Amino acid sequence: MSWWLLLFARRGPARYLSHLDTSRVVQRTFARAGVPIALTQGMRPKPRLSLPLPLPVGAEGGSELAVVEVTEAAAATVAALRDLCAAAPPGFEPLRIVDAGERRPRPQAREATYGCVLDGDAGRILAAVERYNETREAVRERVSPKGTRTLDLKEYVGRVTATAEDGGARLEFTIRHRSDGAARPQELIDLVAEWAQVEAAMRGLVRLRIAWKDVPQDVIAGGGRS
Repeated sequence: MSWWLLLFARRGPARYLSHLDTSRVVQRTFARAGVPIALTQGMRPKPRLSLPLPLPVGAEGGSELAVVEVTEAAAATVAALRDLCAAAPPGFEPLRIVDAGERRPRPQAREATYGCVLDGDAGRILAAVERYNETREAVRERVSPKGTRTLDLKEYVGRVTATAEDGGARLEFTIRHRSDGAARPQELIDLVAEWAQVEAAMRGLVRLRIAWKDVPQDVIAGGGRS
């Protein structure tokens, strides 16, 4: 048995996949490529496969990561990558495989950078972004079935850049992942839209890059195929 780190992109029609559906696409792509995934033991065996950082539905990602345990019968990584690319459905693009050996890697995100377009008056949006960058705290409430949580976005999201374009402004921001969790891209967009007095209509959300803890540098460097 051996653990693989698979770097992949999710674009186009695949951006509408849920986290679970994305995991299933990875599993089916391996099956169609003839690369066997190891199974758990017990009454109902499951593929030993995980996606450490869920990507929001509707978002594209150019450097996503899957952790997969393959059996001893699996092909070498170069040949396997070629077969995975040939078997992948539209929008799912395997980019690189790194063999991590017999010990299971447990990557954790340190930070993730996103880009998107916020529709509305560009001048107001740029002013709201400047206000965010200059303010010391930006407290918001997150309501969930578990209750209401108060969080300061400034503790999770650093400086935001904004560039005016037709119909709105393009934003780029980095979300820090801490032991107590992370902010959501929509939470920042909601705040900027509120301050800019525009509708929180975000489009073209893409996760541009992810910085991982305890992941070999050759997985995230370059983003090309191995």
